Order: sequence, then C-alpha cells, then structure tokens
Amino acid sequence: MTEVLFWVSGLMLLYSLVGYPVLLLAVSRLFPVWTPRDDRSPPASATFLVAAYNEAAVIADKLRSTLALDQDGCAIDIVVVCDGSDDGTADAARSVADPRIIVIEPGRQGKAGAIESGLLRCTGDIVVFSDANALLEPQSLAALRQHFTDDRVGGVCGQLAIATRGVGGIGRSEGLYWRYDQAMKLAESRVGGAVSAQGSVYAVRRVLARPPRLGCTDDFDISVGAVHAGYRLVFEPNARTTETTTERVGDEMRRRIRSSERGWRSLMQNAALMNPGLHGLYAWQLISHKLVRRMNPFLLFVFLVTNLALFASATFYTLTGLCQIAFYGVALAGLLRSEWRRHRIVGLASFFAFTHVALALGIMRCLFGRKSISWTPSRAEA
Repeated sequence: MTEVLFWVSGLMLLYSLVGYPVLLLAVSRLFPVWTPRDDRSPPASATFLVAAYNEAAVIADKLRSTLALDQDGCAIDIVVVCDGSDDGTADAARSVADPRIIVIEPGRQGKAGAIESGLLRCTGDIVVFSDANALLEPQSLAALRQHFTDDRVGGVCGQLAIATRGVGGIGRSEGLYWRYDQAMKLAESRVGGAVSAQGSVYAVRRVLARPPRLGCTDDFDISVGAVHAGYRLVFEPNARTTETTTERVGDEMRRRIRSSERGWRSLMQNAALMNPGLHGLYAWQLISHKLVRRMNPFLLFVFLVTNLALFASATFYTLTGLCQIAFYGVALAGLLRSEWRRHRIVGLASFFAFTHVALALGIMRCLFGRKSISWTPSRAEA
C-alpha cells in the first residue's frame, strides 16, 4: 500500500507540474479550436472599477495613468470605492480633478462589498476591474476591447508581470512562476478558454458583471460568472500591468494563506464548471489548473512520507528520498536566511516550499470554517 501511495502521488504531481502544461501546450499548438470573430464594433464605453483600502500612496498615479490610456474613441470613466480607508485614500483620489472619476465611501465592507457598491455606479459597456497598485501599459484598454467584437466572449483576462529588477529570491521566483502560469493561460485561451482572471486587470461585459460572493476570491468568482452564462474567457497578454512583491516571508505567507482559503471556497462554489459533459475542454483545464494544483501540497506530503518509509527498501527509493531531503533542506535554509535566497536554486526551492505550505494552510482554514471577509494589501501590512 505504501508503494502504491508513493507512485500515485508522484504521478499526480508529475501530471500537475509537468504533464498538464506539456499536454496543454501541445494541444494548443497542434489543434487550436478557437477562431475569433468580428461580430460587432468594439465597446463604445468602459468603466474602470477600483476597490481600494489604504492606497493613498498609489491611487493618484493609478487614476492618472488610467485616464492616459490609449482610448481609441472609447469613452471611459472610473469608479473608486474606498473601503473604509483611514489614510486619506479618498482625498488623494479626489485630488485628481476630473469629472470622469467618481469616488464613493460606503464604509468598511470588505472587498466583495466594495465591488458590489462600485458595480451599482458602473455605466460602461464593459467593466474593467483593476487593482489600485496596478499601473496599466498604454495599449491595455485597446487590447481588452478588441476581443469584445466577438459575441461569444464574455470576459478578457490581462497579464501580470512581476518587477524583478533589484528584488530578492522570492520576487525572482514569483516572476518566473507568473511567466509559467501565463504561458498556460495563453494556451488555455486557445483551447477551452482562459480558466479565470487575475485581479490586476480583467474586463467583463457589464451585463455579466456580478458581485463576488462573501469569502470568495473576487477575480475568480466574477470572471467565471461569464462562463456560467455560456460565454468564453480569453487571455490577452498585451493588456499588461507590472507589480512588485515583498521579500517579507511572513507577510507573503499571510497573504497567500488568505488567498488560498478564498480560492478553495471559490472553486467549490463554482464546482459545476468542472463537469466535462457541460463545459468540455474548459472543465478539463479548470480541474487540472485549479483543483489538481491545489492538491499538490497534500500530494507532496504523501510523496515524502511514503518515500521515507520505503527509504531502505531499494536503491531507487534511497536516491529519491535523499533528493527530497536535500531539496527541503535547501528550501528551509533559504527561508531562514534571506541572503541565501539570492542564489537561484535556493530562491526557487524556498518559493516552492512556502507557497505550497501556504496553499495547504489556506485550504485547511477553509475546511475548518474560517472565512476571510476584510482585506489588507500586503504592501500595507509591510
């Protein structure tokens, strides 16, 4: 039984980390099933919805950069929802004097409540959701709009890049992870559709934009609403924003635990989308990208424990056991000594280990009934 568990967990990990991406890329290149259409003109108007909590340091730059986007005849307005901020975020937003900016202060509700309040004020043909600290590149709006000429498209997911210049091992490793993740999103977009959006920037037809459910990841819950309605999500790499990350392992761990808790709840609330009979290739992608990946921390634990139990039974198990012990030893060393994470291998091992620990803790938190409603950006925590 121990040997069976070793091989089952190992093969599932191999599928999740290597097999699915390779298979997906092969399918997307050899058998692309998505051909865009031009059914109508691009949307004539867009509302940017920015939910902000204690973002006084960045909100003015966010608004100015948004107003400066290449609009190509598209009328835009911006709704800023200050979710009980106590650092002057609302005043900083109002300092950008422009009639296209609406600032509302509904009080501290949590991000889901803030988005719900903001959606009531959105009037554009599409709603563009974007984080307060996400400065979009000039062509981003035009890149998002072009996909809505196809009546089958309900939402468009943009690309997040992590600024890696001058950062430590966590930042470089997270940048590498996002390049890997978004290569998969591009391939998924060509096959069954992008699985979900990432919160830095994505757009949804206003008629499909619903507030996220409490305790759910807002970008996932909102974007997959389009799939529930029978529309397609697509990925647009030219709708691009760059963000920074923190090297504070504790801050990043807390953020990821909360995100993982909400992410698991969101996936379970939208479990109907994992039915291949109803959603075809999209269901396969959602299962592989979101469900199986979230099982990885538990598979890694089983893989390690069974390997140690089999350690002396054969040379193969001894070698794999030593490799695992060495890997986690390097990861732990990097987490204890930040300067060691500057070495690429140490940084990658540390990032891999602590992200999977956070993922497991977040899922367990959800299963034990904990629910995160309020939100505090990690840069504010730092």
